[in-house]
Amino acid sequence: MNLLDVIAKAKAEKATSLDLSQKNLRLLPPELFELDSLEELILDRNLLVELPDDIGNLKNLKKLSVSENDLMDLPETIGELTKLEHLYLGYNSLSELPDSVGNLKNLQTVNIAKNQLLDLTNEVGKWANVTKLSLHDNMLSEIPATLGKLKKLKKLYLDNNDLTSIPSALGHLESLEVLMVSGNSLGAIPSEFGELKNLKELVLDANQLATLPESLAECDKLETISVIENPMEGGVPRVLLDKKGLKIDQ
Repeated sequence: MNLLDVIAKAKAEKATSLDLSQKNLRLLPPELFELDSLEELILDRNLLVELPDDIGNLKNLKKLSVSENDLMDLPETIGELTKLEHLYLGYNSLSELPDSVGNLKNLQTVNIAKNQLLDLTNEVGKWANVTKLSLHDNMLSEIPATLGKLKKLKKLYLDNNDLTSIPSALGHLESLEVLMVSGNSLGAIPSEFGELKNLKELVLDANQLATLPESLAECDKLETISVIENPMEGGVPRVLLDKKGLKIDQ
């Protein structure tokens, strides 16, 4: 069945899910965006350089996956997909996100890893329901402080970027359990991270850290801190070395 037949069949059946992965697609036909019953659209491993503005017509989408393509940017209309819960854009060539992503208030999991993101819009601070955010392997030199507003965030992956500092506002991430920031150029960790009452794992390998804040001893659930490949001239504070149940890899 050719692509238009597949789409016509989906339309006739009022399909809620459509998988068009690995079809060597360079362009998406306009007919696709008439499938307003779709809740899940998978476009992984194609040759897409862009998503057309018409993507905003798919108002019932809950899951959109366009991983492993050649996306250079996203249309502003992506912000019209207000029911979206899962957005997967890993392994593309995105350098930024449109401000309209702030409208995606029902998002729960977001993966934009392995792109070329240079910065993040402050609007990501509106993703109040996101529990997992993957931004590793990009070119981010800073993280917006608004990220500290993601009260439900449990897992945050920032490894392999160009970060020289990390906002103290991330200390407000009251649900955070896992924070990965390896492979950056961090010189210090904010003392506010001691407020992360649910933090279990903090991985800071391959940075420029001289020491760690003593306040991390106040993270009641912290099980592992890894600071392998850091200068650590100041050493690990005694209060952390003495903390029961805490394993420090260095």
